[in-house]
Amino acid sequence: MKLFQDLQNKMADRLEPAPNLVSLGRAQSRYWTFFGFHGDSLGRILDKSKIICKLCGVRLSYSGNTTNLRQHLIYKHRAEYNQLVGGSAPSTQKGGERYLPRPTVASANARAPAPAPGPALAPPVGRTTKAIAQFIVRDLLPLSAIEGEGFVEMLSVLEPTYKVPAGKLRVTESLRGLQHCALSVDLWKHASGKSYVTLAAHHVDRAFDYRNQVLSSRPAGEGPTAETVRAVLVAIAEEWGVRERTSHAVVVSTADAELAAAQAGWRTLPCIGNVLQSCVDSALQQPSILKVLGRCKRLAERPFSPSSSSSSTSDEPTSSETLLRIHSKMSLGSGRPKWTCVYKVLQALLANRHLLEGLGRQESNLALVPEDWQVIEEIEELLKPLAIATSTFTREPFSGLSLVKPVITSLVYKHLAPNDKDSELAREVKRAICADLNLWYSSKEVNQTLNLACALDPRFRGLDFLSQAERVETLHLLKREAAELAKLQPAPEPDLPGSACPGPAKRPKQDSAIEYLLGDLCNVRNASANSVSQQAEQEISSFQTSEASALCQDPLLWWKSHRTQYPLLAHAARKLLAVPATAAPAAWVLTETGEQVYAKRSALDPEHVDMLVFLHGNGKGS
Repeated sequence: MKLFQDLQNKMADRLEPAPNLVSLGRAQSRYWTFFGFHGDSLGRILDKSKIICKLCGVRLSYSGNTTNLRQHLIYKHRAEYNQLVGGSAPSTQKGGERYLPRPTVASANARAPAPAPGPALAPPVGRTTKAIAQFIVRDLLPLSAIEGEGFVEMLSVLEPTYKVPAGKLRVTESLRGLQHCALSVDLWKHASGKSYVTLAAHHVDRAFDYRNQVLSSRPAGEGPTAETVRAVLVAIAEEWGVRERTSHAVVVSTADAELAAAQAGWRTLPCIGNVLQSCVDSALQQPSILKVLGRCKRLAERPFSPSSSSSSTSDEPTSSETLLRIHSKMSLGSGRPKWTCVYKVLQALLANRHLLEGLGRQESNLALVPEDWQVIEEIEELLKPLAIATSTFTREPFSGLSLVKPVITSLVYKHLAPNDKDSELAREVKRAICADLNLWYSSKEVNQTLNLACALDPRFRGLDFLSQAERVETLHLLKREAAELAKLQPAPEPDLPGSACPGPAKRPKQDSAIEYLLGDLCNVRNASANSVSQQAEQEISSFQTSEASALCQDPLLWWKSHRTQYPLLAHAARKLLAVPATAAPAAWVLTETGEQVYAKRSALDPEHVDMLVFLHGNGKGS
């Protein structure tokens, strides 16, 4: 009896009482705890053919027994059913002898042979999911079939505890409650000729773990304009509820994409991968460089034999020759190759120079003369710091915006700075790359965002690569950003009455005398007026003067253990450090891996582009 009272009290706490629900008089079954009939205001039953569940309000047919009641509790309210039947013993006594109730189908199943001793087995979720997938594939059914009411009801009977996986729901729940997020806009070409826009969201959660979710991929027409791209971006962002919460958007280096994101109301930032590719490709268009690369390509395409090389004496081509020829042909096969491919080819040529120099005695039109080798050496040396920069961005799964400004500054003012030993060609290539890099990052707003991200990165907190004026401006902007974000945070709960914290002490009466004398000279300031701004300034001062982290340390790992030490700056760090450096995964943009991914993506059936790109981007628990 106590169990029934506890359950009724629990139901009263979680459910709104139904005044016209009447229980069956003299009902002895425990299942009646959760059911009743529709009645009038006087407590009289109006319809005895239908019984109503007090938990969910569903109407069930009633024929005088409790079978329907029991089945409904088992399949719809398993927790309440387990609590109901778990509180009473299954056996009774009569005349001092114990006897069991009459076996039922459920009890017969319960007496089936038990599994071997060991840890409890989890429900066969994987098996059920695989069966549903086979059901869809074999019968060629649309995915919407699993959303039908009949399928859902059947599944609830067969597997009451099973839930169909819903990737979109998981992504939606991850984005819910965010105050800020960053977006990346990937504009790419499909094999059909249409351009597609893939939009992804990025944020750092409260535990300072980085999260990114691919939202959608939609066509933008064969000749996308800023207006068509903007319409696609706005539609996706509004569907996922992130348009008003987006602070920054990292876009590919096209004018239409940048303008579209700006028209959507977001601060745009260029993708560092596209910027480097554009700058270096432009610089490598020097006639002398193109001439040497053309010879390298012809050399790779020519199936030369070991007799062509003075250093080879065997009957078969050496492994070095074979690898060099294959590598060069793959990298410089057709079209304009990526500069990262060119760099690897030049490295391979220099490593196998001793095999190729003797080729000129028999194949003068294919031979690389000393002037060609000098160009190869100079270009390889120029591309080396750029290759190291790309590896810096691709080393980790997530490359943040805070890396961009230090890397660009290092390239422009150190590694690509002209020196007296440079040839005319090297000097011209350096000048072209640096000029383009400065042009891409000439926007004041872009520079301010990059500087803010660096100021919140514990590796670059000193801002040593900025001028004094830029440093002062950045810290001022950081103070304002931290204070504004603090105002958006939910207010702390007020202290409960009777708490241990004492209230403000009453001011002694004699204080009025000193206030009379010095009140005009020493006004008591309102402590709460500028408290947020002052706290932000104190946190910035402490953060700036503390010891910098190692350059190889993950900034998010540092913030994991220091977020309580700098609570206001932590909010700003979550916002700025979530902005990616590239519009697509860095490995796609900066390495040959991207070529393979892009080729597969562009070959997808247009009907399946959105679904498969979504599953690929969110399939690893990002």
